[in-house]
Amino acid sequence: MQKLFRVQKITAWVYTVTALAVFLYTLVFMTEYKDLFGLKLKQNSQISFFHDSVLQTFNRQIFALALLGILVIVFSFFLEIFSKVPDMFALVALTALLAAGIGGAVYAITNIQAVEVFYRGLDFQYLYLEGMAEYEHKLTTFRVGTGVYLLQIVSCAAYGAAMAASHVKFKKLSAAE
Repeated sequence: MQKLFRVQKITAWVYTVTALAVFLYTLVFMTEYKDLFGLKLKQNSQISFFHDSVLQTFNRQIFALALLGILVIVFSFFLEIFSKVPDMFALVALTALLAAGIGGAVYAITNIQAVEVFYRGLDFQYLYLEGMAEYEHKLTTFRVGTGVYLLQIVSCAAYGAAMAASHVKFKKLSAAE
């Protein structure tokens, strides 16, 4: 039982670090694309649309999903997951939130790929008309995002499985006594 509880605590901390990484990622998501803000010329309207409508909307969505991840951390502390085996309420509540986190991460990965495809198709040849030097595609944010969200999927699943295993084992031991 001690071993399972130790695994539960470790996965809880791994999840916490991952959720914070996802949250920080959403805060810096737009940083690489700040120079695309405020384009005025018609030739660059597609780039302006991409920045203002596609990137900003996606960033707001992943930020809301990151807040869900922070909510899991708060619930984990309130439900004392770091210090004891979860009861049925804690298990159900956190498992539901973790499942939503997995769904959100899958949504984010799917949309990161769609946003990247849109970005790759943009025509940057007229940016010089608005005073920008030669523009290079910046794909690092998309790659990091895919990695962060894959890590989130794994940590959510591991955390949920560890809590479930601790709960089931504890119930079996309690019933045997």
